[in-house]
Amino acid sequence: MNSTVEPTTIGHSNVTDHLKKYHVVEHESAIIFFIFCSCAVGVLVRRVIQSLNLRMPYTVVLLVLGVLFGLLSGQNKSIHEYASVVNIDPHLLLNIFLPVLIFESAFAMEVHTFLKTFIQVVLLAIPGLALASLFTCILARYLFTYNWDWNTGMMFGAILSATDPVAVVALLRDLGASKKLAMVIEGESLLNDGAAIVFFQIFLKLSTSGGEIDGGEIVWEFVRVAVGGPLWGYLMAKITLFCLSRIFNDALTEITITLASTYITYYMGEVFLGVSGVLSVVVLGVAMNAQRTMISPEVEKFLHRFWETMAYIANTLIFIIVGMVISETAIFEIHGKDWFFMFSLYFGIFVIRGLVIAIFSPILRHTGYGMSWQEGIIMTWGGLRGAVGLALALQVAHHDEIDQESVGIRVLIHVSGIVFLTLLVNASTTGALLQILGMSDISPAKRMAMANSLRYLHDMRERTLNMLKTDRFLADADWDTVEKACELEDPYKTTEEEALVDESLDMRANAVCPDCDSQLPATYTRKELRDMTNEAILRMLKAEKMSYWRQFEQGMLSREAVRKLQECADIAADKKGKSLDVEEIKKSWEVPSVYMRFRQMIKNFIIEDNTVCPKQSAMKLLYTTSNHRAFNIIMYILILLDMVNLAFALLSQFHIYWTDKAFIFRIINVIYLSFYIIEALVVILVQKKQYLSNCWHNFCLSIIFIGIIDVILSFALPSVYGESNNLTNIVITVFICLRIVRIFRLLEPTMPLIMSLVKNVISQHLSYGYDVGRGYVAGEEEVRKLVDHMVDQKEISKTLKQVSDNGRLDVIRCLGMLQKQHPDIALSIKTRQAVRSVLNNLRDGIHELLSDGIIEETEGIKLEKIVEEKMKRLQNAPPSLPLPPPDRMLNNVFWLRNDHKLIAYIKEKAKLLTYNYEDIIISEGDPPGGIYIIVSGMVRLEKLMSNKDQALVYRPPQPTGQILRKKRATRHSRLESTSQPGKPILDDHPSGSQIEFKSNLIDFLTAGNIIGEMGFLTKKPRSATVICETAVQLLFISLDDMEYALTHFNDSDPSLEYRLWHVCANRIATNVLLKQMSYQGWTKEKIKLRLENSYLLDSDDIEVFTVDSSMSDVVLVNGFAQNAFTQEQIVGPAYIPWTILKLELLPDKGPKPVLLIVPTEVGQPHHTNHKSSHDVRHGHGAFISSISQLCLNHASKHRKNAESKWKQDLARKRSIQGMLPSRSKSLYTRPSTDQTFKETRAGDISE
Repeated sequence: MNSTVEPTTIGHSNVTDHLKKYHVVEHESAIIFFIFCSCAVGVLVRRVIQSLNLRMPYTVVLLVLGVLFGLLSGQNKSIHEYASVVNIDPHLLLNIFLPVLIFESAFAMEVHTFLKTFIQVVLLAIPGLALASLFTCILARYLFTYNWDWNTGMMFGAILSATDPVAVVALLRDLGASKKLAMVIEGESLLNDGAAIVFFQIFLKLSTSGGEIDGGEIVWEFVRVAVGGPLWGYLMAKITLFCLSRIFNDALTEITITLASTYITYYMGEVFLGVSGVLSVVVLGVAMNAQRTMISPEVEKFLHRFWETMAYIANTLIFIIVGMVISETAIFEIHGKDWFFMFSLYFGIFVIRGLVIAIFSPILRHTGYGMSWQEGIIMTWGGLRGAVGLALALQVAHHDEIDQESVGIRVLIHVSGIVFLTLLVNASTTGALLQILGMSDISPAKRMAMANSLRYLHDMRERTLNMLKTDRFLADADWDTVEKACELEDPYKTTEEEALVDESLDMRANAVCPDCDSQLPATYTRKELRDMTNEAILRMLKAEKMSYWRQFEQGMLSREAVRKLQECADIAADKKGKSLDVEEIKKSWEVPSVYMRFRQMIKNFIIEDNTVCPKQSAMKLLYTTSNHRAFNIIMYILILLDMVNLAFALLSQFHIYWTDKAFIFRIINVIYLSFYIIEALVVILVQKKQYLSNCWHNFCLSIIFIGIIDVILSFALPSVYGESNNLTNIVITVFICLRIVRIFRLLEPTMPLIMSLVKNVISQHLSYGYDVGRGYVAGEEEVRKLVDHMVDQKEISKTLKQVSDNGRLDVIRCLGMLQKQHPDIALSIKTRQAVRSVLNNLRDGIHELLSDGIIEETEGIKLEKIVEEKMKRLQNAPPSLPLPPPDRMLNNVFWLRNDHKLIAYIKEKAKLLTYNYEDIIISEGDPPGGIYIIVSGMVRLEKLMSNKDQALVYRPPQPTGQILRKKRATRHSRLESTSQPGKPILDDHPSGSQIEFKSNLIDFLTAGNIIGEMGFLTKKPRSATVICETAVQLLFISLDDMEYALTHFNDSDPSLEYRLWHVCANRIATNVLLKQMSYQGWTKEKIKLRLENSYLLDSDDIEVFTVDSSMSDVVLVNGFAQNAFTQEQIVGPAYIPWTILKLELLPDKGPKPVLLIVPTEVGQPHHTNHKSSHDVRHGHGAFISSISQLCLNHASKHRKNAESKWKQDLARKRSIQGMLPSRSKSLYTRPSTDQTFKETRAGDISE
């Protein structure tokens, strides 16, 4: 039976007695109801502010509501029952809410920006706070009439100096103002709270202590609390990160660990260690944020959302409670003069804050990102006070040893008033102040970027509308309403006047021809161009960071690599107009010289016995003995026993009991030395001159030499000077101590292990560097496609693309060099990435099966756990793998796989060719001569370009190759410089020609790439020159051998020719589909995976091809076609939209048309009239029919056993529409265009 106790009535006339003791909260259910109602009120306030678009922090509204509720509860006893939470212990208030707020703020901030502004933050948070506390103390002592001493005044100053600018920081972020200023304000608040609490505790102790406290004790207390806190937080961060790194994709566990570590760090720091819990949690949050890659990428976003929610709830509750505390405990204790003191103090603290910032401004302006006077004003006005100061004031008001009438209540009154005024006045007017100072203005460059983005979205909207208007279900929709509902407004054009001003900026006053008054294209000033370039570069860097993190989420980048790349992007963002520094990327794979020197030193100590076994019986016996394992083991045992003798010999020098036995220990030392000498003589007789070539043997000789001197002195000195002579004892003791070097001989068998560890460290570093370079290249390839959407100015766009291309190609070249020197490391990384790609697709497939309802949730969880367990093991993959033999590469060639007879034939005919640096493998314009498979090394692709396009079109292909050969013979080649974007690699001026030829670098290819597939199929001249960047090994399959293979290995289903065309068609179609709206946001890998279900059309007997609903995508890979209705001609490669219902093929106009079709259902094309016999025999229907006659048990077993075979035959299950025509018809050639070359990587390069 629950007993109800009537709540205690609070009389305002007896507030002093009320503050001396805490109320026992008896109505737990009422408090719980109040907490959740407060959360609901917070949500309502937030939604109202967002709906009305008010520039007011929602915490201000919550504070006012808290004050009103507190006033209401004081007048109504039944309501007061729900407000009893105001009687909470102030220590408990800090311990509950402060760790959450501090950790969330530290964990969410940009670490690079925080570290960059760290000097500014520390300057304001520690000496700035001390100075502000002193000035506030002076103000309080001479303004108030409470007769406070200096200790009380400093305590009051420390409380009021604790800033809580959460509302201002949120406003700065909402308005898009300077992120750097917001970081300084927020960082100062984090450290400021910790420093204020430290100062408060020191001066509270001084105010309440009966005796005097020594100054040294005060300094030690401050150092212990302020320095010990960060050290404890850093230690806890390392422990937490270690635990998180051992967990993979377990959201509940990882979130629980971060939550537990936050409160454990704070509580243990405050209670057990006596250090600053606030500073501990700050360092914990920053350190974990700096290494957030230790958190599973699938969990990281959810973890941030969890902490944002926790901080939101804490802020909601704390501001409502603060408002209630102000109304119930302070507002009725304010008398006439207290109002004057409060408003005077309100103006005084902002004068003091402005004075402190002005004093430190010379340092603030020249550190971090600098600070302008406008930012100084915002920092002064934005120095809000909040929950931390109020909680400290409550501690003073509830302290038993402090006079409540003159100190406790007065501190609480003034702190509550300042908190209320700063939140109500300063937080609400900061937005207006930003507008007055011009700090909320959007730059023209940002407006241009936004306009460009809106233009792109508008085009997307129009394409979507055009597509949907032809949909049979949506054709009769109200499209006027749809267009109005989907119209996007520019968020930066807030008024009609601003919109008119922005439109006027598009054209200059002088953008009119003086002769004909015609309008000229818009021109921009240098400053505008510079601002637009800087803004575009910043957006590129942001896109690059997003790309790096996306690669990390997909498992394509290691934790260390993504941290390095994002750090480089942050550093580049600090420098205006600077792209990502490629030289900094290159340093990633530079092995530190200390590792190389240490490896060389270890190598010198490893004994490599190359001695040939002698034929003489005696020498043969010595050879066998010295190389026997037992011989070495015996010597190591003797060394250990020698160390025991050393200990006793040393003891005999100092202990009188063992002094008489010193002679015995000397004799034993002689015996051990004799064994060492015998060992050395045996090895010398066996190895002879080779003995001294090893450092370890020289070390053994030095041990023997020192031992001989030791023996001579240990017997000679006592006999001459006596045992009691001090000098004799010192010398003997020194030589006894020198014997300890003998134990280092035990390291000899560990040298190979140490060498292996050093090599492993070097391999891991090179693997990390290769990972960084590969991630950079992938990021540049992704971002380059987005440049046109980031900037509207074509010249700027062209320049940024050139810079991106130059950096990408430079890194690709370096990675190729690295792969040439360390192929085992490159093989390991590529293998790991391939495994992770497959596992990613498997996990996506499990999610699709779950979403489609094909499997139950429990089954999906089991399958997902299996995949994620393999992903977790992949994190510990070795940094290097042994290299396979060259002919093993043939097994991985797509158009050869599973055809063992063809592979055996190719292995027999393939030739292993070797080329040196700068050798030309293929020249542009040469006829196709075969197919090359790169085994090792790196080649670069170059393409000749002319300043007159027409001249290039009509120029015969063969002389182009002759030009290149002539240039190579005279060695007039030079690599493109990354420091001069767009500078050509080769310049050539043929005699008698006015055409200027430039050879531009296209790409680099490394081991595993195939050259010449498309050229072999089309018989077109080579579209690029392939030159060796290093020494290169290739497997070469000649044209005649490939022709023979096409003729004699044509009985497979599908044929070799079909497989070759399918590989090339998929490669071309990937680039074509990337440009389609329906594939926006798709990665190349995802599109390639979808194209695995594609098939080629047999166009022998088809003149008009019909596009039906069973086809998802159709791509004209090669040849000519036209729309059967509009007669619009289409030249491959081109995408065939579904609006073209009938496509007329034109084989007479050029090469025979090749169509690639992607079916709507995976692996199940519906064109029964084009199915191959393979599909008829081996389709799903045949399989289901074969098992339908079995019982359920045997049918499931049969399905499981057939699963692997079904996977191997997946390509054959794609509805092949017949074989391609004879080679005499299909290999018709036509001149290639530059566009085709760019989209297919020279038309004959396999990725």
